[in-house]
Amino acid sequence: MSDASLYVSNKGRAHRDDQRLHNLFYRKSKLESVNETSALLSGFAIVAIVELSLDAYTSQKPNDTLLICYVIVSGLLVGIHLLALLMSMCVLPELKSVIRQSDVWMNNENKKPLSSFNLIIEVAWTVSTGLGLFLFLLELGLILWIKVGGYSLTAAIFAIVTLCAVGCPFILFSVGFYIRVARTKVDLHQTHLETIERGAIARGLFIKQSPVVFSMTNLENIS
Repeated sequence: MSDASLYVSNKGRAHRDDQRLHNLFYRKSKLESVNETSALLSGFAIVAIVELSLDAYTSQKPNDTLLICYVIVSGLLVGIHLLALLMSMCVLPELKSVIRQSDVWMNNENKKPLSSFNLIIEVAWTVSTGLGLFLFLLELGLILWIKVGGYSLTAAIFAIVTLCAVGCPFILFSVGFYIRVARTKVDLHQTHLETIERGAIARGLFIKQSPVVFSMTNLENIS
């Protein structure tokens, strides 16, 4: 059983039916995945930078353009993952604290805790799992070309072709996944707005009908 299911099962029905609490647990799982992914990939990238050797280029000078691309991609990769890691490390403790204090704000329907951090959470998750993984594949291709190209150009070409064969499904899945997530969020917001509209209409009809019912009861009492 997950932490969200265990927490909600120990609470009342109001906690189980409150969508705000489920949204907080959803964002918490996103930040936890950002923590793990960004820490792992930034560590790999730093090790790759430290361990990079140009010993294969003994008889020829390495391509300056290739090295410049490698340095730029490596800097972007480490910087992006560290930025996502910083966002998750700052927001995640606050999110856990708000979840533990759900009894305080649960009764207020207009209260939406940490709603201002929604954009930060989405940016951290997209950067870590989307752009960060793409840059990691790009850096892997550059490392293969730099390390192997000094010995055998044919082997380097085959390595890049193999990496492209893996990267194309990765890109297609990522784009399709983010499109489906965006459509799902739009549908959920539309459903929520329709529910609010129906509730407002129902309350308006109830307010209009209540004086009629009250007057009829008064006539019955008079008669």
